[in-house]
Amino acid sequence: MTASPDSLAGLDATGSTGRWRDHLVMLGCAMVGFSSLYLTQSLGTELQRLHGLSVQECAALLTATTLGLAVASPLAGLLVQRAGPRRALLAGLALLGLLDAGLAVAGDFPALLVLRTVQGIAMPMVLSALLTSIERQPSARAALGISATYVMGTVCGGVIGRLLPASLVPAFGWAPAFLALAALHGLAVLLALAGFRGGPAGRRGAAPRERRQGGGPTLTAVYAGGFALLFSQIAVFTYIAFRLAEPPFGWSTAALGSLYLVFLPSLAFVHGSRQVVTGIGHARAVAAAAAVAWCGLLATLTDLPAAIIAGLVAFSTAVFFVQAVLAHALSLCPAASGARASGGYLFFYYLGGSLGSMAPALLWPRFGWAGCLGLVAALQLSLAALAWAAPAAGGTRRPDKRKA
Repeated sequence: MTASPDSLAGLDATGSTGRWRDHLVMLGCAMVGFSSLYLTQSLGTELQRLHGLSVQECAALLTATTLGLAVASPLAGLLVQRAGPRRALLAGLALLGLLDAGLAVAGDFPALLVLRTVQGIAMPMVLSALLTSIERQPSARAALGISATYVMGTVCGGVIGRLLPASLVPAFGWAPAFLALAALHGLAVLLALAGFRGGPAGRRGAAPRERRQGGGPTLTAVYAGGFALLFSQIAVFTYIAFRLAEPPFGWSTAALGSLYLVFLPSLAFVHGSRQVVTGIGHARAVAAAAAVAWCGLLATLTDLPAAIIAGLVAFSTAVFFVQAVLAHALSLCPAASGARASGGYLFFYYLGGSLGSMAPALLWPRFGWAGCLGLVAALQLSLAALAWAAPAAGGTRRPDKRKA
C-alpha cells in the first residue's frame, strides 16, 4: 500500500489516551466496514420467504459482493493514495451506509444484486484506508498492536454482519432492520471523524531478513492458500445455514444468525500463529490447521447439533489461524513489492470467496451438505498440489523456512 501523509498518527508518539483512541477507532471502523460483506449470508430463509429467491440466487448475493471486492481491491490503494486514508475511510463508510438504506427498499433480485455488488466495490475503500494506517506506524511494536486490533475488528465484523440481520429481520421486518444497519454505519462515520487522526507518516519498516535473503514461501503458494481459505470458509458457512434450516433441525433465522458466534473462540488463538510458525514453519502450520479443520467438518456430517457446533468452532478457529499465518507468509515472499503482493493476495482471496458462495449451489440439489464438503476437499487438494509443484521466484522450489 503506497504511503500517504493523511494517516493515523503513530501510537508510540501518543499518550495512553491517544493509544486507546486509536485502538477504539480501528476496532469500530473495521467491525462496521467488514460487517457489510456477510449481510445476507444468514438470511437465506428470509430471502426465500420475503423475496421468493432460490438457493442459487441467495448465494449470488454473496458472490456479487466478494467478486466486487476482488475486482476493486487492486485499485483501492490508488484511491487511498490520491484521496488520503481519512477521506477514503469516511467516504467508504458513508457509501456503505447509503447502500444499506438502499437494501431496505429493494424489492426484487436484480436490485438486491446491484446493491450488493456496489457494496463489494466500496468495501476496499474502508479496508485499504485502515491497512494503510497500520503500514505507516513508526515502529514494529505500534504496527503489531494496531494490526492485532484490526484482525479482531474483522473477526467481530464477520459475526456482527451475520448476527444482526438474522436477529433484526425476523423481529422488526426487512426495511427497519437494514435502516438500523445504515444507522450503524453512520455511527462509524462519526467515530472516524472524531478519532481517525491525520499526522506525520510513519516510515515503513525494513523487509524481514528472510525476504531480503530471498527465502520464504512462494507467492503462488500464498495466493493459492488465500483462494482456498475464503472459498472454504464461505462455502461452509453459507450452506451449513441451509442444512440447519431443513429437517431434522429446523433452526429459525435468529438461531442461524447466532451460529456465527463460533468465530469468537478464534480470537484466543490468532496471536499465537507466529510462535507456531517459528517452531514448525509455514507449511507444517497450515497442514496442522487443515487437519483440525477437517476433523471439525467431519463432525458436521452428524445429526447432533452439539457435534456440529463443536465442529464449526474447530473449523473457524483453524481458518482464522491460517489467515494469520498467510498474512505473515506474504511479508516473506521474495520478488514482489508489498503493494503488488498485497493487491494480488486480496484479489485471489476474494475471488475464492466469490466462487465459494456459488459453486456448491450446483451440487446442492442432488448431493446436499456432503456434496458441498466434497467440493471443498477437492479444491483444497488441487490447490495444495499446485502450491507444492510451483517453483519459487528464483526458479527452484525452496523448502519452507523454520524461522519466521
